[in-house]
Amino acid sequence: MSRKVLLITAAAIALGYFTALRACHQVPASMGQASTAAPLPAPHQVHHPFLAESQRSSMHGGAHNWDINTYGGPLGHKTSAKHRVFSSIIGVAPNISFDSKGRLITVSIKLTGIELHLLDPETLETLALLKLPPKASASDNSGGAYFHLDSQDRVLLAPANNTISIYEITQRSGELQWTLAEQYSVAGVVPEGVNIHDVIPDWIGNLWFVTGGAYLGYREQSTGEFYTYQLPAEGETIQNSFAVDDEGLYVVSTDALYQFQIDAQTKQPVYTWRADYDNGAAQKPGTLSHGSGTSPTLIGSDLVAIADDGDPHTNIVVYKRAARIDGGRLVCKVPLFKQGQSATENSLLVYGNAMVVQNDYGHVYTGNALKTSPGIMRVDVREDRTGCDVVWSNETFLSQSLPRLSTATGLLYFYTFQKQSTGDVFGGWYLTAVNWETGLPVWDRLIGRGTGSMIDALSSVTAPVVLGPNRAAYVGIRTGVVMAKDEPL
Repeated sequence: MSRKVLLITAAAIALGYFTALRACHQVPASMGQASTAAPLPAPHQVHHPFLAESQRSSMHGGAHNWDINTYGGPLGHKTSAKHRVFSSIIGVAPNISFDSKGRLITVSIKLTGIELHLLDPETLETLALLKLPPKASASDNSGGAYFHLDSQDRVLLAPANNTISIYEITQRSGELQWTLAEQYSVAGVVPEGVNIHDVIPDWIGNLWFVTGGAYLGYREQSTGEFYTYQLPAEGETIQNSFAVDDEGLYVVSTDALYQFQIDAQTKQPVYTWRADYDNGAAQKPGTLSHGSGTSPTLIGSDLVAIADDGDPHTNIVVYKRAARIDGGRLVCKVPLFKQGQSATENSLLVYGNAMVVQNDYGHVYTGNALKTSPGIMRVDVREDRTGCDVVWSNETFLSQSLPRLSTATGLLYFYTFQKQSTGDVFGGWYLTAVNWETGLPVWDRLIGRGTGSMIDALSSVTAPVVLGPNRAAYVGIRTGVVMAKDEPL
C-alpha cells in the first residue's frame, strides 16, 4: 500500500471516529431488560479423538461445525465491553478459540502479514505472539485464517509457506512463546500457487486439507505419505472449510456437496456421493465467491446441511449423509429471506434438528453494514426426516456475524449494528441476545459507537460470536477483537 493511500485511509478513519463521537448522544448504551438463564438440554457432543473439546477447538465449534456452547454467556447485567486493536487499518481476527486453561487464541490478518496470538481472556493483552508468513493474496482464506486446536492443545494450521504446521505454547525464561512442534512440507503435493485453506484430522489421525483451488487430500498418519484429489468439473473450486465424522469428510465446492472416504486399495481420496446444488447465475453481493458460502454442518448422526447460492432465493439444503442410502438423498430445500435479497457467507448453526442462519446479502467485506440486507431464520428438520419447517423468521434484524447459542443461558448471541433512524448513518455496535424459541431480541448491550461504514473500527467481518469459559462473548472485527462480559452480581 502506498504512503498516499495510507495517509488517506488514516484521515478517513479519523474523520469517521470524530464524526461518530459527535453523535454519541444518539446511541443508547442498552436496550431491553437483563435476562435470567433459561437452560436448554446440553447437546450430545461427539468427541473427536484428535481434536480438543468441540466447543473451544475451532471457529465453528469442532469438526461438526455446530456453533453452540455449553458455556454461559452474558445476561445483560451491567455488561461492559473491551476492544483490542491489532491494527487501526486492517487487523482482522476471523477465528477465536480457547485452550484448556481458558486462554484465548486467535490470528490477526494484517496488511503486513498474519500473527498468531495467545491472549489473556480478561484483559485481551497478548501473552505470546508468532508472526506467520503473509498470504499469497488478500482475497483468499489461506495462511491461517482457519485453524483448529488438537487434542494436545496445539494449533493446527497451514501457513503460507507450503507447510502444514502445528504450534504449541512453551515457556522460556518465564516468558510464554509459540513453538513449532511439527511441520510437514506440501511442496509438490499440490500445484504451485495453490494454497491450503484448512486442515482437520479425521477419526484415525490422518491430516485432511482443502485448498483454494480444486484440490483436497490428506497426509497419512502412519506413513507420512500424501494423497490428493482434483475436483472433476471444469472451474470447480473449494472456498470454505469442511466437516468430518467417523464415516468420512464433507466438502462443499462451488458446484456440489461431497462425501469423501479413502479407497482401501489405492489409499486415494474418493467421493462416495456427490450432490449438485443450485449455485445461481452469478456471484451475489455479500459473498466471497460464486457458490455456497457455507462450510457443511452435520445434523444428528445422519444429515448434512449447507446453504446454496440459488436464484431467486438462497436456500437451506439438507441431505442424508450416509454413503449408502435407500431412496433420494435430498431431505429438504427451504428458501431464505426476501426474493433477490438473500445470501449467506456463514455456516449454519445447528442445535438438535434446528438450524439458524443470518442474511449477508449486500455485505461489503471492508465492513459496510449499511449495505447489508436484514434477516435471521430458524428452520427445523422434522424428526421423521420427511422435510423441514420454518420455525421463525425475523427480517428486520441486521447481523453480519454468525451467532452462537449458549445452552446454559438459552440465548442466541449476535453482533449487530443498529441505527437510530432510517436516514441516520450513525449508530452503535451491539451484542444482541435473541430468544431461541421466538427469534425476538431480548436485550442489546453497546460494544461501541460507530458509523457502520468501511472506516468503522468496530465493523464486522462476518466472524462468528464465540463464548469463552469465563462467560464472556468475543467477536473478531476489522481491527481486532471485542469482548462483552457481565459484571459479577
